[in-house]
This record gives sequence, structure tokens and C-alpha cells, in this order.
Amino acid sequence: MIDLKQFIHQPNQIKNSSLYYDKFVFSEKRLMEKDNTISDEINRVLNGDTRNENIKNNRNKLKRDLASRKIDDVLERQIKERYKDILINIATRELKEKIELAKRLRINMIKSLKNRYRILSYEIYTKTPFLIGAGIPSIDEVGFYWSRNLGLPIIPGTTLKGAFRKFLELKNSTFIDSIFGKEDNKGDAIFLDTIPIDNIELGKEFQAPHFQNYYSKNKAPNDIYNPVPINYLSVFKGKFRLDIIIEKNNDEIFKEIESNIKEFLEFYGLGAKTSMGYGRFNISRQL
Repeated sequence: MIDLKQFIHQPNQIKNSSLYYDKFVFSEKRLMEKDNTISDEINRVLNGDTRNENIKNNRNKLKRDLASRKIDDVLERQIKERYKDILINIATRELKEKIELAKRLRINMIKSLKNRYRILSYEIYTKTPFLIGAGIPSIDEVGFYWSRNLGLPIIPGTTLKGAFRKFLELKNSTFIDSIFGKEDNKGDAIFLDTIPIDNIELGKEFQAPHFQNYYSKNKAPNDIYNPVPINYLSVFKGKFRLDIIIEKNNDEIFKEIESNIKEFLEFYGLGAKTSMGYGRFNISRQL
């Protein structure tokens, strides 16, 4: 069994963002709480902060926090503040190699399927930032989806399929069941994960909800509540590959998807916060 402790404050030893996000972030707090003294726990937090220029300010803030908070609250706050920076660092380390691997695997897969299926493939790029997996369990309020094997941000095929289905339903398409299937029949289209094919830019977004007690404690909204700032990861920029596999002899479905995918990507959007303008893409070219 892997000893989690050896990785807790040595994120440079971890090469997969998904592994760190899914396994180690949640383990840090539990392992820290088993230590005997507050000073040891705090020192570990500070020594694990990869932003060395912030350590002095961080230490002073810790002293203030400890005067008014329990050690559990302080530890959780420290982990929340730094884990996104560690994730971005892990994801962008050896990024070119990771993307080249993803591209090579996808190209080989498509080549193996071309004789049996028709395939719609597009090179797309971000028009606005996007966030996938906001509802995934996270140490704080907003989750984020990582490819488990590659440690890269991707758009799962299920996310693309579900959003595109909703878009076609709004347009009253007559091909819904044929494309997506029903309970007792599979659809004629398969939506693959949308993968990065060039450098991506990850970053932190900030919001300041005013009605936290309304959302979390079911209390009536009230203007007297102070805003509670939160931050979350999103993909700011990137170029991606989108592939949809279609049964070979179904020209109608092929044309229905092909004629709607551009409008869907540019105006309907993918992922969370689409009502705020997130998740829009432009098509660079058809592959």
C-alpha cells in the first residue's frame, strides 16, 4: 500500500492532477489531525506551501486565525487556499508530453474505426472559460473534472452528449431517439471525450455569494449577510479535439449532428455556469 504521508507536502512527486485531486487533497486534513501538536501541524502546512514568497504573510495570517479558530478550521482553510495552485502546477508540468500522448491515442483509435463508422471530428478552441464537474465532491464548494488516466482537464463524452441532447430537444429535432437511444435501444451516435490537443491555460475564478445561509442552511435570503468569497478552477484557454462516431449507413443522423454542432458549441455552451457565459467554443476546422 502507498504511504500517503510521503506525498502530502511533496507535490512535485505526483505527476497526475486527478490522483492528487481525488486522493491526496481529502487525505491531507485527516492525516494532519492525527499529529500530536498544533505547532507541528502548522509547520507542515507552511513547509508544504509551494508559493514561497507568501510564506511570511501566510504565517502571520495563521497566528491571527489560531487566535479565533479551532485547529481543524485553520488546517482546512490552509489546504483550500493552496491545493488549486498545486493542481495547476501538476497539470502544466510536462503538459506537452501528456497532450501528445492523448492525441496519439485518439488518432490511433479513430484510424481503427474509420472502416466501420462515419466520424465527425472537429478542432475547437475556447471562446470563453469553461468549468466541467462543478458538482463533483470537493474539499470546498466547486468541483472540477480531470481525466483519471492522463491527469488533464477534458470534457467527458457524457457531458457533451447530455448537453447536445438538451440543445436538440429545444430545437424540436425529430432525431432525438435515433441519435441518443431509448431505454431499450442504443443510439446511433457515440460521443467521445473531448481532449486537449495544444497548450491549455488553467486558472482560478472568484465569486462572492451574498446568501450563503440561504443556499447552505435553507434560511431566508437577507441583505444583512456578508459576502463569502470563494474561488474555483476553470480552463481559461485551450484547443481541443471533439469526435462523434456515427453508424455508417445513417446519413440523416450524420447531417443532423453536422448541421447543429456549430451553433451548439458557439451559443448553447458546455458545462457549468453557461448562463454566465461559460463554456462557449469556436470550431477551427473539421478534421
